[in-house]
Amino acid sequence: MGRTVDQEVHAAFVEFRAKEDDKCLSVQCIYCQQIRAKNTSRQKQHLLECPGLRGHNPQPQSQSAPSAPNGIAAPNGYPPTPNGPTATAPGAGPGPGAMPTPNGPMMPNNVNPHATPMQTPLQNLQGRPSLPAAGPPQPAPRPTPKAKPKTSSSNLPAPPLDDVHAAFVEFRAKEEDKCLSVQCIYCQQVRAKNTSRQRQHLLECPTYLSVMKDSIPANNLLHTFPEGDVARSLQIPAPTLELDFRMSIKMNPKVSVGPSIWGNRDWVTFVGGQWAGRWGKGIVLPGGQDSQIVTKESNTSLRASYMLQTADDPAAWIIVKTDGWLTGAKDVLDKVNDPSVADTVNPNTYKYRINLSMETGDERYAFLNTLMWIGSGCRRGQEIIFDAFRVN
Repeated sequence: MGRTVDQEVHAAFVEFRAKEDDKCLSVQCIYCQQIRAKNTSRQKQHLLECPGLRGHNPQPQSQSAPSAPNGIAAPNGYPPTPNGPTATAPGAGPGPGAMPTPNGPMMPNNVNPHATPMQTPLQNLQGRPSLPAAGPPQPAPRPTPKAKPKTSSSNLPAPPLDDVHAAFVEFRAKEEDKCLSVQCIYCQQVRAKNTSRQRQHLLECPTYLSVMKDSIPANNLLHTFPEGDVARSLQIPAPTLELDFRMSIKMNPKVSVGPSIWGNRDWVTFVGGQWAGRWGKGIVLPGGQDSQIVTKESNTSLRASYMLQTADDPAAWIIVKTDGWLTGAKDVLDKVNDPSVADTVNPNTYKYRINLSMETGDERYAFLNTLMWIGSGCRRGQEIIFDAFRVN
């Protein structure tokens, strides 16, 4: 039984994977070396239009080698089939460039308009490389497809889906194409639409990588890492702040310890207070304290520790530790540190900034042990009020 069109198609193309992690196979035509996605229908159509196959001349056959009725010599591994007399070479039949067939003359493109779907591709494959005569037909030697060279690798994270879609323009190469093609807006390369491969392309596209590196905040500072350094290509997540709770603490009058090697030391104890936020509410227990150092410019270093009690039943206890600075112009700070006039000072004219951490052994609030907060506050007489923003 003769070879079928599907066998011809499979023998005329080399299957390979452009990359080890590719899920889809690609194929390369052994006649013109064109590469395309594996698709049997398109491979058949390609063979009918293949420029390399049209320009391929048949190998001269030995006189002793019998010819099959369909024009394909027996040493090629194709047994004769009863399709009529042997086809002659192009130009030898009636009409320029025509090929005589049992069903009528061939058209100028060597396609028989009267042939069955099986005959046309077989007739167009007469000049294919010879196969061994003995034994079952063997596939022709397949050239090794050239692997696509990879561009510089990157430590940038895989771009999100929205960025992938924004980086490619979709279009149809031909109106009758069922599948979309895409073009990279950074390097203008065209490829079949495939989200995974588009994402991988962006990680290897020099122009895209250059744009992404420039968008990294650390690369827009006054001083940056050298080009090619791994620290220059890392896209590190930026933390965000989210208001978590507000706290009010009433204080006793401060006690001046006096000058020390660090500055003037003040000692402040807490009367108590209250707090309320996203994950709970409660009171500030009496007994907390703040050890302050006031510089000669009236800037104050703050370092406090105190305890919260939740409104649960039973209650939970949470240790809070804070450190930060009260800074601003000296004349403004002198007013802020005077309880009699502190209420008259606009909080926007100075900075009360603290870092907060918490510790508890209660399982209901164990998540607090690994969180961080930034506080922004103000002085109101003998009271401190501040908002705590969770660092996400």
